Amino acid sequence: MISYSKEIRDLLENIEVADSEYEKAVKRYESLTSFIDDSDLKDYMPEIFLQGSFKLGTAIRPLTEDGSYDIDIVCKLNGLSKDDISQFALKETVGKVVKEYVSSNGMKNEAKNGKRCWTISYIDKQNFHVDILPAVPNNSADEIAITDKDNDKYYDITSNWEISNPKEYYEWFLRISEYEQHKRVYMESVALAAESVPYYKVKTPLQRIIQVLKRHAEVMFEHKMEFKPSSIIITTLSTKAYKDIHDIYDFWELLKVLISLLESKLDFKDGQPCVLNPIDKRENLSVKWKDDSRYYSEFLEWINQLKFDFSVESNIHNMMEQYSLAQRSLTRCSNGVQVQNALGLLPYHEKPKWELKMWKQVRLKATVYQKSFRPQILTSGCPVGKDAEIKFEAESGNIGLYEIYWQITNTGMEAQMAKQLRGDFYSSELEAGKKIRKENTRYIGKHYVEAFLVSDNVCVGRSEPFEVNIVKGAIVYNSK
Repeated sequence: MISYSKEIRDLLENIEVADSEYEKAVKRYESLTSFIDDSDLKDYMPEIFLQGSFKLGTAIRPLTEDGSYDIDIVCKLNGLSKDDISQFALKETVGKVVKEYVSSNGMKNEAKNGKRCWTISYIDKQNFHVDILPAVPNNSADEIAITDKDNDKYYDITSNWEISNPKEYYEWFLRISEYEQHKRVYMESVALAAESVPYYKVKTPLQRIIQVLKRHAEVMFEHKMEFKPSSIIITTLSTKAYKDIHDIYDFWELLKVLISLLESKLDFKDGQPCVLNPIDKRENLSVKWKDDSRYYSEFLEWINQLKFDFSVESNIHNMMEQYSLAQRSLTRCSNGVQVQNALGLLPYHEKPKWELKMWKQVRLKATVYQKSFRPQILTSGCPVGKDAEIKFEAESGNIGLYEIYWQITNTGMEAQMAKQLRGDFYSSELEAGKKIRKENTRYIGKHYVEAFLVSDNVCVGRSEPFEVNIVKGAIVYNSK
């Protein structure tokens, strides 16, 4: 069995969905199932089942307090086929009953007709969203044909439907994750019969790894969620990698090895990298990569950031330092103090070397100088391309009375490979009577600049960390 250190258990606890949330999700799923079974759809022999993260046991706690849980449900009408009905008509038929459910339960928000699903939203402490996917049987017992507004034949009766097989995908996932073996161990530890064990009580190492990777992606892509690797891509690649790992019994080591294998588990179609459904290679789970190369580029950036944040290719050998580095990457920072605290977790981020008696406010002004562009003010966190120069200036009352020191902290694989993570302190340069610091944008990733006001070996003021978000290309910086 896999061993977990206390630090890893604490980390996992922070992203795990509470049992009470699983129980509420199950109740809402059962409520909707009962309503549909007694509705006008009963003549079509409806079959309702879960899919997605809640079914697979890989759901994670929302990143923010106003975040939501997403429950994915398939509404398969076994009494219909592709020869009987168009995708549009099926969507409307199921939608009519979904709307009735919303109305009968006095829900404030109307059901939303999305690209594939109907979505109902519960406005309460948990903020549950339930996506209902209309479907009919396809050729095999478990294959389903699903609605898709983007299909050219959406309004026609045709054989041209999107095909999926969530049941077989679930069985594939359970088999590789060795769910039944872990369930037996859990049953023995709590002395319960199999039928008495809720599925969400059992957590395999693979499920926990996927939860960690999903949280990392949420944090990394918080301000560009459109490009965040999808849950199904993360789950599929992780499961394929997990299948090839043997004889590792420590969770942390298992996680690092799996991360190192993720990119090698990509498929190729027409010479292009992609992620295909392992159950049905006809289904491309990464179709957006084909339409816009930025999605694949961002995926590769995520892989590189994972390798950095989890010390996959690193000379950081101290385990506590590795845990601290990972913890920072799984924590959302919404203000300067939180960013400072997160930087403090980095093993190479040096502590201030002066006595701290903070009473002065310090602000940073950053000006970007980039070839072919006019100098422009840069806002913390906004993207800037490579090969630019940034001039930092500290602003505070009577600032001329103080020495200004600068701490530069880089993150990411490019900086690590170049041995330029830094984290140390630098003196100011004097320009036009002002004490400034100049830095070049060389390494993709998020990097941080802090200014310290010092007099007689006492630090009286410290700026909030200024985030320099270096991205590919000569991208022009924009104000938030």
